[in-house]
Amino acid sequence: MMGLRNLYKVFNESRKAARQQATLTVTGESSRAAELARLLGAQRSARGAEIILAVSPAGDTLTLSGKGVEDPDEIPLPTSEQAMSDLPFLPRIVQALDEDYAVPLAKAYPVFRRAVCEEVIRKNARQNALVGALPIPGADMPVMTANQGRMVLSIAAAYGEELSMDRARELLGVLAAGFGLRALSRQVVKLIPVGGWAAAAALGYAGTVAMGRATMLYFERGGQQVGQKEMAEIQRRATEEARTFVSRFRKK
Repeated sequence: MMGLRNLYKVFNESRKAARQQATLTVTGESSRAAELARLLGAQRSARGAEIILAVSPAGDTLTLSGKGVEDPDEIPLPTSEQAMSDLPFLPRIVQALDEDYAVPLAKAYPVFRRAVCEEVIRKNARQNALVGALPIPGADMPVMTANQGRMVLSIAAAYGEELSMDRARELLGVLAAGFGLRALSRQVVKLIPVGGWAAAAALGYAGTVAMGRATMLYFERGGQQVGQKEMAEIQRRATEEARTFVSRFRKK
């Protein structure tokens, strides 16, 4: 577990980010704009909104804008009502956001929670994989641990958890206790037996993904601890994803 000083720094950064305001609006005159606003729980007026989703008159595209959007984008909308209600475009919306607005959006609009948390997990996993690949023995653990702590607290904030310093320490302790890093390390070594930077990068990636997914499940269940079998499956999937990531990284 990270030291108290690092925990305090990560806690303050996470709490500050979660306090950012994210107001979502859906504009457009088509019936699909009204339906999308209902599905997302968004307002219809653009006044004061940081994130604006404009539905085209034909109802077939969605244009992203606003100060909370880092990469303005145009996203095609599903043609069927069933596909529309499944909201397959949420990850595209989240990926276009300014990073400071992602967690506040999830906190204010629960329908975005999974997409936001998956993006938070993905970014931290990539960072930890790159840190793990650095040829500096012992230098990676403080950075990786801080990234994982920041990720966990961001996910907690996305699920509406109001964190005090004591609660943050308790939460990180509970999740770390059930994580099973040794078991995960064995899985990674089996898939990437050559060792070296590739194994270290894969362990950094897999460990971060597994902890992030376990954290999501923990909050989705209202604070119920993840079982051993469930954790083993989460770790297995995280290891497979890590192998894919490292394989792609090698080819670059």
